[in-house]
Amino acid sequence: MTLSHSDRTVVTRLVRRDVEETLAGLKTTISASRWVTNSNRYASDPVAVIGDEIARNSPHQLSHLAQYIAASPILHATDGWTYLGKSLVALLRGDPHRAIHLAYYAELRAAAALLATEGIGVFSKHHFAVNGKNSVRRFQSSLGTHQFAWACLEHWATLTSASYLFSRMIRPQGIPLEDWFNSEGGASAVAPQAQAWFRLWGIDLRNFGDDRDARNLSSYQPDGIPLSWQIDARDALEFARDLWASLEPSPLASFDAIDRNILRIALETRFKAKTGSTPHSQAARFQSFVEGIVRSQGLSPAVEKELIRYLLRGSSPHDAIVFKYAGTSASDPGVGAHSVISRATLLLRLASGSSQLLLRAANIDAAAVTFWSEGLGRSRGLWDSPLADPMDMWADVSELLEQVEAFQQRYTLPDQTFFKIRSELSEALIGMAASERVAIWTMTP
Repeated sequence: MTLSHSDRTVVTRLVRRDVEETLAGLKTTISASRWVTNSNRYASDPVAVIGDEIARNSPHQLSHLAQYIAASPILHATDGWTYLGKSLVALLRGDPHRAIHLAYYAELRAAAALLATEGIGVFSKHHFAVNGKNSVRRFQSSLGTHQFAWACLEHWATLTSASYLFSRMIRPQGIPLEDWFNSEGGASAVAPQAQAWFRLWGIDLRNFGDDRDARNLSSYQPDGIPLSWQIDARDALEFARDLWASLEPSPLASFDAIDRNILRIALETRFKAKTGSTPHSQAARFQSFVEGIVRSQGLSPAVEKELIRYLLRGSSPHDAIVFKYAGTSASDPGVGAHSVISRATLLLRLASGSSQLLLRAANIDAAAVTFWSEGLGRSRGLWDSPLADPMDMWADVSELLEQVEAFQQRYTLPDQTFFKIRSELSEALIGMAASERVAIWTMTP
C-alpha cells in the first residue's frame, strides 16, 4: 500500500500556495454563505460525477475540482470532530466496538482534511492534486479511500513541508514551535519527532486499511464471539474527562494544553538526540537547556517560572492521557478504543490547525465563515444565540468536567458504573458528544 514513484513525485511537488490562492478566489462565494459556487459540478456527489466522467472519457472541470478540494478541509475536520464526540459517548456507554468504529472515521476525516490543506483530494478510487490556482491533475493510483489516504500521509510526512507546517501550527503560549527551537535549528530540530507523530497518529488508516478484517471486527462482526469486549467504566470516564481537559484553549492558542505538552515532549526528545542522555539522567543539564529555550521567548517572569516548572515535570508531571494511549494497540480489548480515540484527537488537532492557517492565508476572516460557525452551533444544540467569542464555549465544558469530577469524588472506584454514569451524568454525556464546539473555536480564523 504505497504510492507509485510518479504519485510520490506529485505529492512532493505540491505547493500549498496553490490551495491558498484557489480558496482566496472563493472569498466572495464564502461571504455569500456557500463554500463553492452553485454551478460547481462536484458540489452534490463528487465521487459519482468523477466516476461518470471517467467512464464516459469526458474531461474534468479542473477549476471546480480544485475549488472543491480547497474548500473541503474545514468541513472534513468538522465531521471528524463530530465522529469523535459520538465515539466518546459510545465509550461511556460501555460499547468499545462502536467507539472504535466512530473514532476510526474521525481519524480518516482528519487525514482527509490535513491532506486537502496541502492540495490532495481523496475521492474513493480516483484522486486529484491541486497543481496550480484553480487547477488539478489526477493521481495514477486507484487505491481506495483508506489506503490512499494512508499512502499519501505516510509519504507527505517525510517531506520538509510537513515538518515546517507542524512547527508553524503548534503554538504553545501562542508562539510557533519553530520559534521555540530557533537556537536549535528551528523547524528542522523537531522534524524527526513531527514525522513520527504524523505517522503514529494516522496509523489506524494503515492497519485498518490494509486489514479489512481488523476494521470489520468493530464495524460488522457480532460482539461476543468468541468473547465480548468489556471495558472498565471508571477508566472510560477518567479517559474522557482527561481528553476533554487536554482540549482546553487559552486566549493565546486554540489548543494550548495539547501544544504545551507537545513542546515538553519535543524538548525532551531534542535533548536526548543532542546529548545521548535522558532528561532524567542529566537533570541539571536538561534544566539548563529548558531554561535557555524558555528565557529566549520574551515571556514575563511569572509565566517563565510556571512554564519551566511544567516543562521539567514539576507540575502536571504526566502527559495528557491522549499521548499515553496514542501509542497503544487498537486490538487490545480493554483499551483499544482509547487508543484509536487518542490518535484521532491528535490528528484532528493537526487537521484543525492546518485548516485555520489555510483560511487565514486566503484572507478569509471570522465574519466570512459566520454562516458555518453559527449554523453548526445552532444545529448541534450548542446555542440558540451565538457567543461573541467562540472560546467562551470552554466555560460550558469546564462545568461539565466539574460535574464529572464531583461524581468521581462521590463514588468509590467500584461504584463508578456505566449505569450510574448514564443515570447521573446524562448532561455531561450530551456535552461530551458535542465536540463540534472544538471545531468552531479552533478553526474560526
